Amino acid sequence: MPNQLEPVLALKRIDTWVARHHPDRLPFVRPGADCGTIQRVEAKFGRRLPPDIRRLYAAHDGQPAGSPALYLNQRWLPLDLVLIAWEDLCLRYGGEVYPSRGDGRQFLGTMVWSPNWLPLFGSPRGDHYCIDLRPELTNGYGQIIWFLYDEADRPVVAQSIAELLSRIANGVSTGRWALDDGYDGLSD
Repeated sequence: MPNQLEPVLALKRIDTWVARHHPDRLPFVRPGADCGTIQRVEAKFGRRLPPDIRRLYAAHDGQPAGSPALYLNQRWLPLDLVLIAWEDLCLRYGGEVYPSRGDGRQFLGTMVWSPNWLPLFGSPRGDHYCIDLRPELTNGYGQIIWFLYDEADRPVVAQSIAELLSRIANGVSTGRWALDDGYDGLSD
């Protein structure tokens, strides 16, 4: 992707844009997570988070309640809520789950759920944007997938968190993205 930024820098550009154009909607992001919080999530998840995700959460631990959603109608979740959402999805679905119906479309091999997906964004209705951390992936590790609770398809929306945040940062700086009151968040 052209103009792909390091995730923390992309988030800083987005936060600066919100502060400039919507100062009444601050704070947009929370202070960074401490090392203990990051390590607790990693212990529950069973592995170390990728370096870009660790840096991102060390800089800002998601978004506070009431802030405009970072990506469409989904807020970037603080690590404590990431862990709660992940545990809930693991309890609901268990291990890797594939749909019982086939409609010919292939999204992530038609997988419905994997405990290797970590929900980084969430909406009130239970949809999530998850980072795919399946260790067997050579291409696709770290991709961002759209988990819709009532759909079996799991489309890839970005190849990385850097690509996703860069898309938003570049979009707000060029006017292609704005705060959409219908989504209560940033949208194209």
